Amino acid sequence: MSFVTENMLQEIADEFETQWNFPNCVGAIDGKHVRIRCPQSSGSQFYKYKSCFYVHLHAIVDAKYKFMTVDIGA
Repeated sequence: MSFVTENMLQEIADEFETQWNFPNCVGAIDGKHVRIRCPQSSGSQFYKYKSCFYVHLHAIVDAKYKFMTVDIGA
């Protein structure tokens, strides 16, 4: 993934407006909790409110579904 510049954001906003009819949009955000087995010595780091252990996946994509940024585990 490359560093996002102001010109790139303007191009992405133009693509969202022409392709999806969303003006002034520079990214689509989605996230998901993925259930995992408890890692050793993790304590309550991955423990969530539903009595299970999860890691969170989070991503932002442009109008062509190309990843702009990804965050895993935060």
